[in-house]
Amino acid sequence: MFKIVTPRTEQELERYYDFRYRMLREPWHAPRGSERDAYDGNACHRMIVDSDDDPVAIGRLYLTPDNDGQIRYMAVSPDFRNRGLGALILMALESLARQEGAKRLVCRAREEAVSFYAQHDFVRQGDLSDERGPIRHQQMVKPLDPLSDVVRHPEWCTELQQRWQEQIPISDKMGVQISQFTGYHFEVCANLNANLNPRHTMFAGSIFSLATLAGWGMVWLLMKERQLSADIVLADSHIRYRRPVAERPRASVSLDNLSGELDRLENGRRARVTLDVEFFSGDDKAGVFTGTYVLLPSDDGATAQPAPQLALLR
Repeated sequence: MFKIVTPRTEQELERYYDFRYRMLREPWHAPRGSERDAYDGNACHRMIVDSDDDPVAIGRLYLTPDNDGQIRYMAVSPDFRNRGLGALILMALESLARQEGAKRLVCRAREEAVSFYAQHDFVRQGDLSDERGPIRHQQMVKPLDPLSDVVRHPEWCTELQQRWQEQIPISDKMGVQISQFTGYHFEVCANLNANLNPRHTMFAGSIFSLATLAGWGMVWLLMKERQLSADIVLADSHIRYRRPVAERPRASVSLDNLSGELDRLENGRRARVTLDVEFFSGDDKAGVFTGTYVLLPSDDGATAQPAPQLALLR
């Protein structure tokens, strides 16, 4: 099981910097301490940890005075490469850059990592340089389109919306609509007037359905990002209410609140993903839904696309 975290505690930071040193400095016999720089204190850090809380991937974002989002210290453990973990870290850092209003992402990619960044819409700028020692680096840039902060891959969101309307008629009656997908964050909203109980607040069942769809949709979109396919079944759930939903219902989920093992699907095995979905009444947080979704490969004997109906009939 993998989970994206922000290293904050002394123990988390120690593991984070130790991993950074072992992956990026020790192979070139650089001294301890060289894995840190003066910008770390004002930067955003993310790492993916395994079930033992050991780092398997890391990355850092620093906002420059010129409003560039500078990506540095990206690393994935050799034992966990080619599983999409580097892409998840990069996606998380890009989302943070957009939130801070960065106009573009910049990085100096190691020569062997140029193709990775190119796959994520970075473009080369200038020539390869060996000014940083034994490894040649390539300056790479990715302009950030403000509109894509609202909907990433709009064709996917359209497909998902149509899937809900065709297979889960109640979603259309509820007025469920996708309002945002950045790759890192996913949000859906609903029509309050279509879901009112006698107390003029949202039915608890409607809240549960909205949160379930938000979690299901995020998992589906993540599989699309990884070019994976599986039936998604809600295996377990828990919901905690803090207040009634009395205005503008919406539910949101981000990679910060997700743990799972999507890479198992690549080997034809079942996978499991657990995530927290926050739901809101207007701008006020109204509660949290925690769902565990089981992903069934098509050759696992599952019938075609049963997951949404099962999820809502629990």
